[in-house]
Amino acid sequence: MVQCPGHAGPPRVGLVVSKSAGNAVTRNRIKRRLRQIVRTLPLKPGIDYVIIGASQVAEVSHPQLVGWMERALEGSVDA
Repeated sequence: MVQCPGHAGPPRVGLVVSKSAGNAVTRNRIKRRLRQIVRTLPLKPGIDYVIIGASQVAEVSHPQLVGWMERALEGSVDA
């Protein structure tokens, strides 16, 4: 996850899932799972986030994925 200052207002989130993560069904599943978790995270207003989804996102348990996202938020790079 990468974060950088954006426009004033609510946080914006971009999801990136490459074709190497799997077929269209798998990529869409990864994006759905990430979107659901992003809704529950405390994102800072005025910050743009880019989340890169790997193929492992489709297979791990929900609690493990939430843990990954929370740790990524704590250690994300400020540009």
